[in-house]
Amino acid sequence: MKKILLAFAIASASLITLNSCTKEYITNYLPGVSYIPNVTPADWAPINTGSNIYSAPLKFKELDKQYQESGTVQVALEFNYAKGTYNAIPATINGVHYSFDYKVGEVILYAEVLPGGSTQDIDSNIKAKITLTDADFGGN
Repeated sequence: MKKILLAFAIASASLITLNSCTKEYITNYLPGVSYIPNVTPADWAPINTGSNIYSAPLKFKELDKQYQESGTVQVALEFNYAKGTYNAIPATINGVHYSFDYKVGEVILYAEVLPGGSTQDIDSNIKAKITLTDADFGGN
């Protein structure tokens, strides 16, 4: 009889212990945010006299220290001849290699005209979709 009572007591304690566990759901969803500034022909300038590399610095106050240190920045370009289509950069498009750098408060677009390429696309308005995505810093 004592064995049965002992087994019952152990089973009851196990049930109580297991039922006290609860699932924890983490709901700190961090969405990305996109901005679409226009880049005009006047925004582009050669990085050096006679250079085939042009830069277009875009002031971007939403790009703060938190995004710069822990988040990500992505850029895609929409050209006049392909409305509704964004090309993610870095990429070479119509003989021009596009890339970007960023720092707090600024995104800098680059266009390197390759041999056989032309400045036709940067001589027109371009939409630049700039997406900022939050992330937690994972350490070194």
